[in-house]
Amino acid sequence: MLKQTMVPIRKYQNINDIYKESVLKGKVLEKTARFLLIDLSPYGTGIIRGPQLKEIKEMIKNIDVSDEILVRVIERENELGLIELALKQTGISQSWEKLKKIKEENQTVSLLISEANAGGLMAKLEGVVGFLPVSQLSLEHYPKVENADKEKILEKLKSLVGKELKVKILDLDPSTSKLIFSEKLVEQEKVGEFLKDYKVGDIIEVKITKIVDFGAFATLNNAPITVDALIHISEIPIKKDPDSKETKGTEAISQVIKEGEVVKAKITSIKNNRLTLSLKNIQ
Repeated sequence: MLKQTMVPIRKYQNINDIYKESVLKGKVLEKTARFLLIDLSPYGTGIIRGPQLKEIKEMIKNIDVSDEILVRVIERENELGLIELALKQTGISQSWEKLKKIKEENQTVSLLISEANAGGLMAKLEGVVGFLPVSQLSLEHYPKVENADKEKILEKLKSLVGKELKVKILDLDPSTSKLIFSEKLVEQEKVGEFLKDYKVGDIIEVKITKIVDFGAFATLNNAPITVDALIHISEIPIKKDPDSKETKGTEAISQVIKEGEVVKAKITSIKNNRLTLSLKNIQ
């Protein structure tokens, strides 16, 4: 719901006390591309239309039926017998100012997911609808499905509706009502804090998750959060038998390590919250 509570609202006795520029609080009864119909009980019903609607076209994307909003009286009674209104934009501006502050201070906030589509998740923060793209989900919530099946991806995303996720604001633009969230930024911040206890040269245990032609991917074993690591093929002690045919790539690597296996490795670099490892010269 759009919050607009910072402007004092005068209590009028009846419709005759209302004048041009009066500020009232009302509830959205109907929303169309041509008008907003507002319940101003006990004074009557108001309407926002024409130029007044056009100039707030982007802003009203975040207004839903039943939302309470502040409006400004333009005419006490128009040709339709309705109170002609314009949106009092104070509350909307305050919402965006709060969102800007959250981003500037790099705050982590809780987000209640309200909707899912093939591209990601929808939720409101400070009354403004925002988007959490699939690419910005954490490893825990990222929909891993075979062959990138769109229906299965959507099914997994829908399972997150109604849940609260910890996110940061990735991007925002009040002029276009753009608000983008990221769960990945929260995850990376946690990984960065966790890796402060590690240094180059440390011997650690990792679990091999994937073997590829150029090496292997792994994760730190028994860590409370997922910490990714890469072992380049040059740092894997591949066995060479002069009497047998030379093997390369995944075949050669698989003779040394297996997917799912836990091995000891040495940290050779820590960069962008990711480890680079070596399986050579492990003491």
